[in-house]
Amino acid sequence: MLAVVLTFVPLLYLCILAAALVYIGVRGERAERACIIAITIGSLATGLAANKGPAWYEAEVGIFVVDVATLVAFIVIMAKSTRFWPLWITALQNIAVMTHLARFIKPQTVPMAYAVAEQLWVYIMLLILIVSVRQQRSRSASMSSATS
Repeated sequence: MLAVVLTFVPLLYLCILAAALVYIGVRGERAERACIIAITIGSLATGLAANKGPAWYEAEVGIFVVDVATLVAFIVIMAKSTRFWPLWITALQNIAVMTHLARFIKPQTVPMAYAVAEQLWVYIMLLILIVSVRQQRSRSASMSSATS
């Protein structure tokens, strides 16, 4: 059963990521598009940077490097944005980076807890981006109808 779940979750994530990428790429503004590109690149790089042995049984140094680079990208997006949502995305990515640091300090962390703690935040980030794009489009539509 666990093997099925571990096989299904990455596939589900890639489907959600692809749908978000299309939606945000078409409907999002510059900051949202930059953020979904950073998430997509980070996700692809994570697959390449992961330990080659059993996943999450050791500290994932390669994924840590990817996560730090993604955090830097989010900080840049946040600094240039006038919107509030980039703060949340940056904070969630910071949690992911801090989870790695906790694992480095305490290597006996349960592998599944480490894996879940690392992977959970990106789903919330995608949700924040999708909601942000939807709200911005709603605001734009209501402003344009009010001025007409």
